[in-house]
Formats: sequence, C-alpha cells, structure tokens
Amino acid sequence: MKMNYKLQLRLPSFRQTTSLVGWTLIGGLIAVMGGMPHGTVLQSAEVETENDVQKPVEPAAVTPKKPRLKSQDMVDQRNWVFSPYKIKIWITTDNSPRFQTIQQDRLQQEMRSYVRNWVGAAWCIELEAPPDLIYTDILHNFDDVQMLDIAALYEPLPINRKDRLRSVKYGPKETPKPAVVDEETEEDSETQEEESEPAVFVPLQTLVSPNPLPQLDKIFAVSLKDRHGVFELKVAEFDTNARVRVLAATRRFRNLDELPEQLFSCIEQVFSPISRIQYNGMTDGKTASLEMRAVGLVPDIREPSPLMLQKGDVLRPVVRKNDRTTRAPVYDGVIEVIWTYMFVNHVISHEETSLGTIRSNGSARAEVISTFTMLRNPMAARRNTAQQKYGLLVRPTENSSLLKITAMGRDDYTLQGYNVFAKSPKLDPEDKSDMPTINIGQTDWRGGIEIDQDIFAGQGKTKLVVIYVKNGRRVLARLPIVPGYRPVEVASLPNDDYRLQYEAFVVGLQNSVLDYTVQRKVYEIRITHHVNEGEEKEARELLKALEKVPGLEEIDAILALREASLQDNVTIDSVTRPQIDRMFLQTRELINEYLQGNLVLKMTDLVNDKFGRPDPATSLP
Repeated sequence: MKMNYKLQLRLPSFRQTTSLVGWTLIGGLIAVMGGMPHGTVLQSAEVETENDVQKPVEPAAVTPKKPRLKSQDMVDQRNWVFSPYKIKIWITTDNSPRFQTIQQDRLQQEMRSYVRNWVGAAWCIELEAPPDLIYTDILHNFDDVQMLDIAALYEPLPINRKDRLRSVKYGPKETPKPAVVDEETEEDSETQEEESEPAVFVPLQTLVSPNPLPQLDKIFAVSLKDRHGVFELKVAEFDTNARVRVLAATRRFRNLDELPEQLFSCIEQVFSPISRIQYNGMTDGKTASLEMRAVGLVPDIREPSPLMLQKGDVLRPVVRKNDRTTRAPVYDGVIEVIWTYMFVNHVISHEETSLGTIRSNGSARAEVISTFTMLRNPMAARRNTAQQKYGLLVRPTENSSLLKITAMGRDDYTLQGYNVFAKSPKLDPEDKSDMPTINIGQTDWRGGIEIDQDIFAGQGKTKLVVIYVKNGRRVLARLPIVPGYRPVEVASLPNDDYRLQYEAFVVGLQNSVLDYTVQRKVYEIRITHHVNEGEEKEARELLKALEKVPGLEEIDAILALREASLQDNVTIDSVTRPQIDRMFLQTRELINEYLQGNLVLKMTDLVNDKFGRPDPATSLP
C-alpha cells in the first residue's frame, strides 16, 4: 500500500503567537527540523494514510510575496523619453602586438568625452570585450553577424510552433510494455510517462548570465585588425529594442593614437535614433504617433542634436512580437515591414519661459507611405502587450539607388522598357497644392533604373520618394524608397508584358471597329443618296465597295482566334489572365454594339427595290 506522509505544524493563533512562549516553541521546532537528517520522521508530526481523514488547519496570516523575476523575464523599467541611451561597445582585436598598448580605461574615458560633447548626458556608454562565444565571429566574420547571433548568447533560441506540433504528431513510437512487471517497475514507468515531453529539436546553447538586452538600447560591435601597418576598423550598430542590425562603417588609418577619434567617427556615422510607435485607436494606417527616445534630455531642440527628429526625417518601421514568458521575440517575431516608410510632419514642443529654451516631450506625428506590405495595415493594429513597434531613422549612405524590377515568381526574368515616374509626398498635410510628377525614364535590359537622391533637391522636401511604375496605360506599382539608403531595391511585379501585347492587339482592333463603323455609315449615307437621285450605276459601285468592309462576323472571327491563343499560353499568370479576359469581353461588347446588323443586305435590298435585280449576264466582267 502506498503511504502519503504529510507534515502538519500546529501553529498557534495570531493572538497566541504574541506571547513570548509561543514564539519560543515555534523557533525551537524550526531549529529541530533544520538539524534533522533527510528522511527522519518527527514524533510530533501526524502520519496519515490514504484512508485517514485530514483534520482542518487554521490558516495563518501570511503576507503574499511578489514572484522573483528570472534574468530572462526582466521588465524594462526605463523612462523612454527622460532616461539616457544604454550603450555597450564591444571591441575585438587580432593578435597584433601593437594592440597591447591600448589602454581600455583611457579609451573609454576619451570616448565618453567625445560623446559628452556630442549628445550631452543622453548617452551612457561602456566599453568591454564581447562574450567569448561571439568574439571570433565579430573579428573575422564581421559582415555575417546578425542580431539573432547576439540574442542567442543570452536567450533560448525561439522554436517554431509548427515544428513543435509536427514533432508531437510524428514523434517516436511508444515501446510495448512487458506482460509481467513488479510494482517498482510499474511506478518507474508511470513516472517516466509523466515526465516525458514531446520530442522537439532544441539546439545546444550555452547561455551567458545575466541578460543585459532588456536594459540596453544599442550595441556597437567593433572589429580592429592590423593589415601590415594599416589598421582596419569596422563598426556595426545593433539595436536591441527593434532587434535588427542597422548600419556599418569602415575606417583605415596608420596611427594607433587616432583610434578614439576614428571609433567615434564610425559611431557618429552609423547611429540611428529610435522611436516607439504609439497605439492610436483612431488611426487609419496613414498616420502614426511617435515617442522619441531620450529627447527629454536635449536642453534646447533649436540646437542640432543627433537624438532629435526633424520635420521631413524618414523612419523605417519594425514590428517585434514577444513571447509572454521570456520577453524575447518569438519565432519570426521581428518583422521589418517592406515597402513602408514614415516621414515626420510635426514635432510637438513647448517653451520653457523661465529658462528661455524650447523643449520636447518626445511626441511627434508621422505620415505613413506604404505599399506591397506583408501586413495589410502594419501601423494600425490593435493594442497588444506582446507586440511592440519601433521606427529607426533612415540615413542614406550613397548618392543613388538602383531600382530593379523583376517578374513575380521569376527572379531571373527582368521587366524591360517600363516607364518610371517619381513624386515627392507633401510634408504639410494641410497643403492643397499638387506635387509635380517627374518622368525618370524606362527600365534598361537589367530591368533597372537609377534613382538619384537629389531628384527634388532645393524644394525643401523629405528624402522619401514615391516611385510609380507604369506599363502602357496601366500603373503597376507605387513604391516608396529613400534613394541612397540601400544600393539595390528589388521589386517583384506581375509580368505585364503579356497583358501589354494583348492590350496592343485589343486597342488596335477597337480602333479598327471604330474605323469600320465610320466607313459603313458613310457608305450607307452615299448609297441612300444615289438611290434617291435615281443614279443606279453609282449606287451599285458603292454597294460593291461596302461589301469589302469587314463586318461583325469577320471581326468576331479574328477576336476568337486571338482569344484561343490566350487559352493555350500557360506562361500567363493567374493575375494577368483575368485582366486580358476582361479586355476581350469589352471588345466583344463594343463589336456587338456598333457592328450590329447586316448593312450589306439592307443596302442591297434598298438598291434592288429601286432599280430591280441586276441581270447576271450583264453583271459579269
């Protein structure tokens, strides 16, 4: 028989515990219990079996304790607007003996001096070596290091829920139990079944503790190498809030004493201030409310500050979906919304009359320009505590970008000869004037066209440009880009070449129908005139000319033959085919409307009724 051993301590009531004797008895009992070896049964404890009845115990007044958060469950306690950026600079160096002279304390002091002169007290930086698990990758595989590699140092890798379900469905088969087992074996098997979990592949990880990511804003990874007397410095920015790698910069110099200056120059180039996109229940997806990070520490927004967003600045949105238990992004939980940008059109500020300065509470409004997004309305989703939205400032690093257009589903098939137009969005939403549209040109043999950064230079506009791609009479896409931000922008559009071919055929056929309709009407008027005047010869000559003009049957036969070739062409995608079918339907309706009736038969009857039927012998040539 199984025995359940339960230890019940008869605690005195609250009034009795106020006496000195009560506290003495409790302290002695706890001391005795703490000194007993494991497995010892106290005589004052009541041993009950399954058949015994448990006696009620008076509840003691206990103050509930707050659950202690693990390192992975740390809650961000930062004030988003009035607390400084928390930044770590990870420095890696190769085994060159010249780097032995670098004093990290002095380097950190000089970097803090540069930062203080640049952003004041809005940055809190710390220089250190990265964890050993990622040190070599930053040094030698600098371009391949991503934010997920850094997060894997401190947080378990997210598991795809589909993989978990698949592992449950197709897990290992259960082994049959033996026919005769003893009691101990049966108890062990029951325990194993209770403790068994679905077989899910979990990669081996060595986690570093504690986890600093919830309290950090930026990580600058630095790779410093000695290239035969020329020092190569690479710096990349990783944003821990949006969990993305932002920008990278490279410097080469010969004097190692220039390291602080060169390092700060790289950080100054790649730094992208971040803003939090606030929930707005009334938004329609075209506007967004922003909360800028640490701008409350800017003493006067009239002075230039790298933290402060200005009117016309462009941001790219990042949506982060967190796991409710680990506070880390779930599988595919970081979404960089494609073909979506925001530009600031209003920054809210107030004047401090006592100090004579203009301050900001971190609030701003932005206009959202979006198309071809994975999310239908990425900025107007409902409030969700597990979902966070951020906007990173876009900094163009080149003078132009190559816009390359490929066919959807076929990256090797480029769309050539497509017309490309550009338009600048309005900075002021109350501006009623129409922005000019510029014809940039046509895509070349690569399906690409260069978009210069200074298209709208001198107009005081934002760096964001809206590109319109047109083929024939149809606008295929509306693409917002920032020229110079990415070297190549690739857009996959439906292959419109087949539609354009059929459109050219249909438009030509419709023009022919219009021409034939006019000719038929002219012949009808002239034949009727000659019949009324009694001019048989002229009427019969015009009747023969009318017979040569194509009618309803001839045009419908041409249209049916071309439509049959459409059904046999399997390369036309499912998006273009309905559009071509619609053109054929409109053309057939046009033919039936204007070429309806047999005009030749009508005019022949009119002439014969007036002059009689012609003699077949005299009508022969």
